[in-house]
Amino acid sequence: YEKKTASDAGKKAFITNRIGDYGFIIGILLTFFTFGSLAYSDIFGAVHHDPSHFSAGTLAAIGIFLFCGAVGKSAQYPLHVWLPDAMEGPTPVSALIHAATMVAAGVYMVARALALYHASPEAGMVVAWVGGITSLMAATIGLVQKDIKRVLAYSTVSQLGYMMMALGLGSFAAGTFHLMTHAFFKACLFLGAGSVIHAVHAQDIFRMGGLSRKMKATSTTFIIASLSISGIFPLSGFWSKDEIIASAQGYLPLLILAIVVAFMTAFYMFRLVFLTFFGEPRDKEAYEHAHESPKVMTWPLIILAFLSIFAGWVGIPWLPKGFSSFAIDFGHGVHHAEFNFLLAGISTAVALSGIFLAYMMYIRKSIDHVAIGQKFSLAYKFLFNKWYWDEIYDAIVIRPVLWSAEFLAKFDKYVIDGIVNFMGKFTLVLSWLHNLFDKYIIDGAVNGTGYTVRGIGWLFSRAQTGRLYNYAFIIVLGVVVILIVKLF
Repeated sequence: YEKKTASDAGKKAFITNRIGDYGFIIGILLTFFTFGSLAYSDIFGAVHHDPSHFSAGTLAAIGIFLFCGAVGKSAQYPLHVWLPDAMEGPTPVSALIHAATMVAAGVYMVARALALYHASPEAGMVVAWVGGITSLMAATIGLVQKDIKRVLAYSTVSQLGYMMMALGLGSFAAGTFHLMTHAFFKACLFLGAGSVIHAVHAQDIFRMGGLSRKMKATSTTFIIASLSISGIFPLSGFWSKDEIIASAQGYLPLLILAIVVAFMTAFYMFRLVFLTFFGEPRDKEAYEHAHESPKVMTWPLIILAFLSIFAGWVGIPWLPKGFSSFAIDFGHGVHHAEFNFLLAGISTAVALSGIFLAYMMYIRKSIDHVAIGQKFSLAYKFLFNKWYWDEIYDAIVIRPVLWSAEFLAKFDKYVIDGIVNFMGKFTLVLSWLHNLFDKYIIDGAVNGTGYTVRGIGWLFSRAQTGRLYNYAFIIVLGVVVILIVKLF
C-alpha cells in the first residue's frame, strides 16, 4: 500500500473485473429467466433434452454475457490490461494467483458451462476468437518486454487465450488439460523469476546475463519450465499444446494463429532465458552480488520442474482417451482431438525455430536485435507500449470519466449547492423580515391598541377622584359648553 504503482494496479484490477462482472450478472439473470434455475444439472438437462425449445439468440446471449465474467477474470481481450500491472505484487503471489488460481477461474467457468456453448455454436466461436486474438496480441507484446515479470505476465495472458480458444472450439479436454500443465510450468517460471530478482535486485533482463554460472538450480528449473511452455517433446506443455492445436484442425485461421503463437512463445521465452542466464554479465555489480537462493526457494522450483516434465504425461494420446478419461461428461460428451503426428511435428518444428532464432539473436548475435528494432521502430514502439491499450483506455474512458466527474463536482458545488445555499440564505432573510414585521407591525398594532385603551382608561380614571366639588365643577363646565354651542 506504500507503493503507488501497486495501489494503482490494485484499483485497475478491481475496476476491470467489475466491468466483466456486470456482463456476468446479466448472463446469470438471463439464465434464470430462461431456465427457471441456476443449477447446472437443470440447465444442462434442459439444453440436452430439447435444445430447439430455446431461442438460438437467447442461448448465444447467455453464453456471451457469462463469458464477459471470464474475460475480466482471466484477463482476455479487451479486459486484459489489469494482469500485467498486477505483477507489482510479490512474486510468490504472482506464482499462485496468476498461474493456477484466480486467473484460472474464468477458464474453469467456461469449461464448467461448456454444454451451453455446445448448444450455441455462435457463442462458442466468440469465445474461440476472443481467446485466439488475446493469445496472439499478448504474445506479440511479450516479444519486446524488458521486465522479467512482465514477460511472464503477457505469457500468462497468451496461454489463457490459448485455453479459451480450445474451449470455444468445443474441446473440454484440451482447454482443461493445458490449464493443468500451465499451472506447473508457470508457477515454476514465476518462482524462478523471484529467485533471480532476489539474487540481482533488478527486474530488467538487459541488466542480467551469465547467471547460470552462479544459479545452477534456478537456471536449470527455469529452462525446463521454458521448454515446457514452448511445447517441446516430451515435456508436459507439448501434450497439452498439441491437443489445443489439434482441436483447431477444422478452423484454418485459428489453426494458423495457434501455430504462430507457438513460435512466438518459444522465441520470447528463450529470449528471456538467454538474456538472463547466458552470455556475458551486462551489469557487473549486480552479477558480483548474485548468488543462488536458499533451499527453501530452490526446492519448490525442483518439484515444479519435475511436474513440468511429467504431469502432462497423463495426456499421452496412447492412453485410453488421454486426459479426457479424467474429464467429467457434462451431457454433451467430452470432445477429444486425436493425436496428429503432422501437426505435432509442425508445432514442434515451429517452437524449435523460435528457440533457434532467439539463440542466433541473443547468444550468437549473428542477427542484430538492436538494428531490427531501429529498422522497425514503429512496430517496436507499438509492441513495447502494449498496443497502446492503456493510452486508448485513458483517452476514451478514463479522461472522459475524470472530466465528467470534475464537471459534475463543479456543477454540484456551484449550481446545486449554490441553489441550496441561496435558498438557505433567502430563507434566513425572509425569517429576519418576518421577525421584524411580527415584532414591530403585528405586535406593535396589538400592543398599541392595548396601550391606547390603557391610556384612555387612565385619562378617564383621572376624572374619577371621588371628590364632590370636582364632579360639580365638571357638571358646571359641561353646562357652560352646551350653552355656548346652543347660543353661538
